[in-house]
This record gives sequence, structure tokens and C-alpha cells, in this order.
Amino acid sequence: MSNFRRIATRVGWFALILALLTGSGLWLFLSTGEVQSPNLQTTKPTRLTLEKKTTATGQILPSKKVKIKSQANGVLEEVLAKPGQWVKQGDLLARIRLRADPVEVNVAQSQINKARLEHQRAAVELDRRSRLHDQHLISDAAFQDDRLKYDVTLAALEQAERDLELRLKGASQQMKTASTFITATVDGMVLERPVEIGDFIIKANDLSEGTTVFTIADMHSIIFKGEAEEADVGHLRAGMPIVVNVGALPGENFEATLEFIAPEARKTDQGRTTFEVRAPIHPKPNVFLRAGYSATAKIVFARHEQVLTIPESYLSFRNHEPYVRVELPTGEIIERKLVTGFSDGLNIEIVSGLNEQDIIVSPNPVATP
Repeated sequence: MSNFRRIATRVGWFALILALLTGSGLWLFLSTGEVQSPNLQTTKPTRLTLEKKTTATGQILPSKKVKIKSQANGVLEEVLAKPGQWVKQGDLLARIRLRADPVEVNVAQSQINKARLEHQRAAVELDRRSRLHDQHLISDAAFQDDRLKYDVTLAALEQAERDLELRLKGASQQMKTASTFITATVDGMVLERPVEIGDFIIKANDLSEGTTVFTIADMHSIIFKGEAEEADVGHLRAGMPIVVNVGALPGENFEATLEFIAPEARKTDQGRTTFEVRAPIHPKPNVFLRAGYSATAKIVFARHEQVLTIPESYLSFRNHEPYVRVELPTGEIIERKLVTGFSDGLNIEIVSGLNEQDIIVSPNPVATP
């Protein structure tokens, strides 16, 4: 019995060693790459439209915006237009109660006094020259020069008087308009009225921009105004198509055309270098774009329509030449050199080396869960 047990033990050990050797050989055979591992990811070439593009962030703004100011100092007394209202050039927007500037009134009175003295001097001279002309002591031409000087001084006096009247009353007898009226200077929509009834209004002059009473804009002509990154500006050209997405209108895309690229850069608060870009937006019926909407524009540098592509992650390189691993119908995996073209950063165009029926094997195995 002891001999039988020894023989059985030896047979058991021999079977165990044979099983280990068989398993190791199978593992080595599978690891040679002659048969595809079930953990390898595969795909097929597909036809896609590839784009190389950048984005610019900015705002929706009217292309034309005008600030309406007063012709005289005063207090806002009546408002006849409100934000959101469409107005036409010449429409009455507001009235102010005139408050004359003492300094301007004093200057106007001084101008009247000066003009009156000049006119009186010219009147005395004309009377004297008239008597000489009657005695044929001066020529007709000389007498006409004296009359012209008289007329000029009279016109200057009347103008000085009108200036004073305008400062005191806001209008003069000779003028049809009044400076107490604030009217629209362009057609458009009232965007804002930054003042309230009772606020003091300062007219524009050489030393002050004056008080803005209304802002009017042509809301039929809207542009995208944004900032493009320095690295992308070299690819931009006027006339490029743009697609604008407005945050307040999800799902709506607006077509635009790049019109302006700033010749000078600006630095952001974060230290980035950007360039201003502007693009008129093609209007859409029944869609109203409000001034100040935040927006993002997609600017397409280049576009290749429906080309054969594969994901760039399936590429490998040897000596700077691209190749992929292709599974043959027999199950064998081989390497194949490619000629590649345009890339959008995710997918790359295949010029030659593959067709749509090829099965491409990823060089990176998928982790087994």
C-alpha cells in the first residue's frame, strides 16, 4: 500500500506541474498580439465635418447709440418718453424749467453793451459820411462801405440781444425753437433716462459734457462686441462667419459676420492679452435682442466638410510618422501607416491608409473592471 500511495502522490504532482505549464504557455501565446485581447477598444473611421475655431466672449450692443443733452441749464420739469419707446427725429422727449447761469447772463449783457457802442459809433460815422456824399465829396463806393459797416454793427447788436433773451427765457422772438424743449436727434428706441423730474440739468459746453437726459439707440442694427485671445487673432479675417449664442436665449443661434479686429491689444485684469472684435448680427424675425445681453461667439478659422476621420487617441507615432493598429478579418492585428490631414483637436482627417470598413484598435487597453 505504501508503494501505491507513493505512485499516486507522484502522479498528482506531475498533473499539477503539467497544468501550470499549460496555463503559462497559453498566457504567453495570447500576449503575443496574434489574437485580439477582449480588453482592447475598437472603432471604425467615420465621415465628419471638422472645424478649427475659437470663441470670443462679449455683449450684444446697438451699432449706433446717441446721448441726448439739453441746450440750456435748468430743472427737468416734464418727461414725455420712457425707456423702450420708439421715437423719431424731432419728437419732443422732455421739457426743462430754465435756470439762467448768472455768469452767462453777465457775459451776454456785456456783449450787448459792446455791440451797442459799436453800432452807435457806426451810426454817427454813417450820418457824417452821408452829408459828404450828398455834397459829392466822397464816392458812391466809399459811402456803400460805410453803410455796410453800419448794417454789420446792427446785426451784431441784434444777435447779442437774442443771446441774452435765450439765456433768460430759453427762446427768443426770432427763433422758432426753445432750449427748454429736449427733442430726439435720431430715430430709435429710448434705452435709458438716467435723470428724474426735479434733477438739475447742465448743458454741454467746452468745459463739461453736460447731463445726459436720454440715451437713444437704433435697435434694428445690433452687433456682437467681444474679446478674442492673442493666440487666435492671427487667424482672424474680416468677413469670416460667426455664430453667436446669447445666454438669455438658450437654443437660439444668431449668424453674424466679422467686421472689425482691433489693431491694438488690451490687457485684462487677469493679465491676458486680448483684441476687441465686432460683428453685425443678422436679424431674426420675432426675436428681440436687448442691449447688454451677454453672448459668446464661435469664429470658424477653417472647415473641412464630410471627410474620413478617426479619433486622434487611436494614433501612434514612430519616427514622427503616424500609424494605427488595424484588425484584419482573420483576427490578426497589424500596423498601418497613414497620411493625415486637418485636425480639430479631437478627430483627425485620414487622407490615405484607411477606409470606412477598417476596424481600428486602440493602442491603450481598456482597464478590466
